[in-house]
Amino acid sequence: MPHPYCDNCMNSKALLSQLKIFLYYLCAIFLVINYLFLIVWTYCYSLYVGYLLLAAFMAAIIIFIVNRSKRQSIKFLLLGALLFLLLLPFNLKQYNRKAASFQARINNNDELNTRERLGIYGCLMMVTAFDLIPFPEVGEENFYLFFSDQDSTRVFYSNAILNSPSIMREVKRKTSGLVTWNKWATVFNPDFRYAVAFDPCIIKTEQKENYREVTLTRRFEYRKNHVTTHANNFARGWFAFRIDEGLFWYLQERGWLHPYTAIWKAKLSD
Repeated sequence: MPHPYCDNCMNSKALLSQLKIFLYYLCAIFLVINYLFLIVWTYCYSLYVGYLLLAAFMAAIIIFIVNRSKRQSIKFLLLGALLFLLLLPFNLKQYNRKAASFQARINNNDELNTRERLGIYGCLMMVTAFDLIPFPEVGEENFYLFFSDQDSTRVFYSNAILNSPSIMREVKRKTSGLVTWNKWATVFNPDFRYAVAFDPCIIKTEQKENYREVTLTRRFEYRKNHVTTHANNFARGWFAFRIDEGLFWYLQERGWLHPYTAIWKAKLSD
């Protein structure tokens, strides 16, 4: 008669094996989607690294067809991703030059073609994805730029905005009206996360029955000709990259992105 403990052990091993298979396929799907996205995006931006990504992707497909080896195909994709990361300083410099050239053409009232517009569109998609964890508020605001809204108004609910020292200071003052804060001195400033999403904004505090409702309102859109450079001091600027708001502004003007009024609400207990 089989021992119950052995049955449980076998079930656990089978469950663990299924979990490994699931994670393996999840990793494979994630890699393939990212490769396809990066191949298209680097093509739109005419970045040389796109040839490396395409070669790695095609090699992985050939390995899978010839050898029927999923594991070797995944290893080849991971190797291509590693080379992509190692070449990041070079890739960023080429990207910065390309972004600057796009911005110069826009400033000169020149039109960008569909391929170039898709490159800018993909760039904002990556910015949005990378913002979602460290800067969730602006990541969420960026996400809705991709979708048209008849009222051009989005309402968000989050008590996390009350973690901003500057916002709480204005709430205590019962400030009402346009508020701007200088929160850009350093990324370690506790207000930096919120500055990206709410500077400037209109703040309003309203007393309710058992709490105060804090409302932040701002027009979320990109400016015509504004550039910020990030990581410029990191490793002597090897990883510096430009964010040209004017490129996203151009897509707004062409109807590819949809600016709106963002309204953030939070409850402050009395």
